[in-house]
Amino acid sequence: MKVCSCLFAFLVSATSLAAPSTAENSIGKLLVGTGAGLTQSVLVIRLSDGKVLFDKDSTQLVAPASVTKVITSAATLTRLTPAYTFKTPFFYTGARKNDKILGDLVIVGDGDPFIVSEKLWQLAADFRSLGVREFTGDLVIDNGLFDDESRDDSRQSGTKNSKNAYDAPVSAFGVNFNTFAVAIAPAERPGKPAYVSLDPYPLRGVVVDNSVYTGKSKATKNLQVNRSADGRHDEHLLATGTIGTDVPLQKIYRSVGDHVQASGEYIKAFLKSDGIIIRGKVKEGHKPAAATLLLTMESFDMSKIVAGLNTFSNNYIADVLVKRLGAAFPLSGPADAPGSGTFANGVRVLNDFLRKDVGITSDFVLENGSGLATENRLSARQVVDVLTFMEKRMDLFPEFLASLPATGWNGTLKKRFGKGDAEGLKGLFRAKTGTLTEPISVSGIAGYFRHPKHGLTAFCILENGNKGEIQPAIADLRDKQDQVLVAFMNEI
Repeated sequence: MKVCSCLFAFLVSATSLAAPSTAENSIGKLLVGTGAGLTQSVLVIRLSDGKVLFDKDSTQLVAPASVTKVITSAATLTRLTPAYTFKTPFFYTGARKNDKILGDLVIVGDGDPFIVSEKLWQLAADFRSLGVREFTGDLVIDNGLFDDESRDDSRQSGTKNSKNAYDAPVSAFGVNFNTFAVAIAPAERPGKPAYVSLDPYPLRGVVVDNSVYTGKSKATKNLQVNRSADGRHDEHLLATGTIGTDVPLQKIYRSVGDHVQASGEYIKAFLKSDGIIIRGKVKEGHKPAAATLLLTMESFDMSKIVAGLNTFSNNYIADVLVKRLGAAFPLSGPADAPGSGTFANGVRVLNDFLRKDVGITSDFVLENGSGLATENRLSARQVVDVLTFMEKRMDLFPEFLASLPATGWNGTLKKRFGKGDAEGLKGLFRAKTGTLTEPISVSGIAGYFRHPKHGLTAFCILENGNKGEIQPAIADLRDKQDQVLVAFMNEI
């Protein structure tokens, strides 16, 4: 997903039989340009009665990119509720003798996509409180709830090496979104090597190579981290570039290659920090029937998980939730049966949500829940239908609305609304964005704002560059969208 810088253009046409209003003309002019063509789907409606305030090809199917996560988060909250929690059990084999367990520690993944460092600090404290200090056997991770497809086509390129975080493998048990965090801080004086380390702890089998040097003042140049595998089960993280003496601590995230090894080493590191040792190695396997339950780690509420999904457009969370929905609502067989967590099962749940819950009857294409690839095809009308459905659900809407980033404040919208009249409207739009740059430029934004005249309003702007033509620059698309949203607020 590389952001390119090219030319920007829009083509727009009136869709109403009536003469466009002054406001519609004004917004229309903002959506007109010259140069490369662009396919659009735009809709703004008043939620109190569904009145259409602006429509430009709202039924046109286009690639939505991460606006797809509007569907995934809405379906997850609807099917599982905002209060739902995942439960990851920890078992042991063999006998326990005082503070020593003469056997393995076995973790059974439940599809919790938000097992982060904060959870593991508490987990280690819980182990200590249980009086456990040592496991003589191995650390076994059971990912059997999901099928074996941990990397779909959009993630295959990140198997052996990666310079991204978003191509992390999808697993029933994963830690820190199946990524590594590399912390980089400047040394005291220019010219000296920077401080580079794995955050929060070193991990066995992960080698950090430091080629970062300290520069003058706030100068930071080409700071990056690349992950590669050396063929001997070690993963190498090469940090390069320059960081200025006045630059604060930076953290760069990269996907893991081997999610079983990485997750297991995270667990071992956190337990070791609390004086608990696992003597054996990390491996994947299935929980023995005779294993004894030690404790169960409960996840954050689904409302917080969905907030992480939408605010930061986290592809790992999206695709883990899709597989988990597939396991919870399989086409046949019992819920949560081994191997039932598949992309196919989960996407079917999303399709059922759109058809049966939202009531969409028009055609669409939904191949994944993250929008990481361009196969998905949705219209602005269909996205707004989902926004409308969620607004009417008091049991879901507060958490759904809060999960969306606020313009100019946080998440993927933190740097938006920073120019001209847009600055005065920071925080007044809650919306999900979508961006892709390959094989075509895709930019979208969809969400809510409260209009001074019309009250709560739902909107969606989806834009695609045309294949075979010069692609519009993402920065230009976003700037123009911000201007259009300001016009919606001020002129409609």
